[in-house]
Amino acid sequence: MKQISCEHETDVIQALRSGEWTKELRLHLAECQDCSQALHLAEALHEEARRAKILCNPPDPHWILQRSRRIAREIAMRRMARLLAAMRILAAVYVVAATGWFLRGYAAFQYREVASAMHGAAREFALMGAIVAAVCVFAGLWPILRESSESGAR
Repeated sequence: MKQISCEHETDVIQALRSGEWTKELRLHLAECQDCSQALHLAEALHEEARRAKILCNPPDPHWILQRSRRIAREIAMRRMARLLAAMRILAAVYVVAATGWFLRGYAAFQYREVASAMHGAAREFALMGAIVAAVCVFAGLWPILRESSESGAR
């Protein structure tokens, strides 16, 4: 940093900022080369700061907050849409599986000899249907449970 060569340099810069010039300071400024250079440099820096302030007009903080909230909502909506699509697919798979299970049981009851052979297996079919339903529900809820546990860990 440059050493101050004249004790009035800081007075000149303060006068530039405040706009309060004394007669003695103006006379000194006309005679002192260091003070006049300091004044020109301070004026140039002040002008650049004014231009930068005009050119750099940041957006309103409220607008930034509202936009970030809207983007967060859109991201959450996309995630939920994907999750619901996956749930629809799992529901369709479950409907097909349940329909096949019911048709198999219905077809078995049409033939007495097959029905009598499967009489003890009816309970296993019901248990298998309940397990398939529970697995499908858990698979559909897994992304929600995982996401809520991750957000709770943060």
